[in-house]
Amino acid sequence: MVGIGVCLPLVVILLSRKIHQLTDDRHCFAVWKFCRVLLKHSVILILIGSFLGFVMAGILWSDAYHERCHLVMTKFKWAAVEWATSMAIISMVLGSWRKQAGGRRAFWVRTLFLLIASLNLLYHLPILFMVLTSIPETQVQILTELNQELPRSDFVSIAFSGETLSRWLHAALAMIAASFVYTALQSIKVANQHQQGANRDSAISVCRWASRNVLILLFVQIGLGIWAALAMDHGRAQDLMGNVWPASLLFLISMSLLFIQLQQWTGLMSEQVDRKKLVKAIATFITMFICMTAVSVLI
Repeated sequence: MVGIGVCLPLVVILLSRKIHQLTDDRHCFAVWKFCRVLLKHSVILILIGSFLGFVMAGILWSDAYHERCHLVMTKFKWAAVEWATSMAIISMVLGSWRKQAGGRRAFWVRTLFLLIASLNLLYHLPILFMVLTSIPETQVQILTELNQELPRSDFVSIAFSGETLSRWLHAALAMIAASFVYTALQSIKVANQHQQGANRDSAISVCRWASRNVLILLFVQIGLGIWAALAMDHGRAQDLMGNVWPASLLFLISMSLLFIQLQQWTGLMSEQVDRKKLVKAIATFITMFICMTAVSVLI
């Protein structure tokens, strides 16, 4: 949920660019209105997702995880500052964009702020948790006994290793793809609220546009997935290849769903968007996302 909220500003940047390419004022107004809806949803999803994250952390909390968190406590404090900054920026852009779509200069200023807000969270939060779980157990014990935090050099070394970077890119693209899926869902809702007119036509156009971007990202994910598998350490690779059979089974299921997804999103790029087919594609995407998340947890 947080991932979708964080990536929606990136979708808004790409979508708001279309405003300056349209010649019909009614379509421009419809796209601008939809962009503002997505920004509102971004703020709401980040807030709700962050709250649920704290709840889940409280439920799954353990002494071992507590020790690891203390090793990067300063990073967590800075992450909280970055979270608040990004939320303030998105809210500021949303508030300043309520009267009109604005010209090209306003578009570039808005793009700069939204990029800062989105990429700030998209990079720092996933990397922080990936490093947290990648610290060697022996180092955790030594630093805990010395009551010291993880040195910055060690943090950077883990964060920029091939395995961590491949995992981060894989996760980041998955979240961006999920935000486009969410955009397609919201656009078809708007289309169903209007029998005809610019609002309906624009919403259907946005749905096709979002479907095309999901399809592109799924193809890119195949390449990144291969890189992530090659960069994986030997132990995790063995777990994926059969040592942990639930992870292997879920991985095979997710790969099967991936090829089904390629077919589903290709079909949704046609002139007439079938709502039932869109719902099936979204359900398949969610199932695939859950399976891949479970695989990463199990190994």
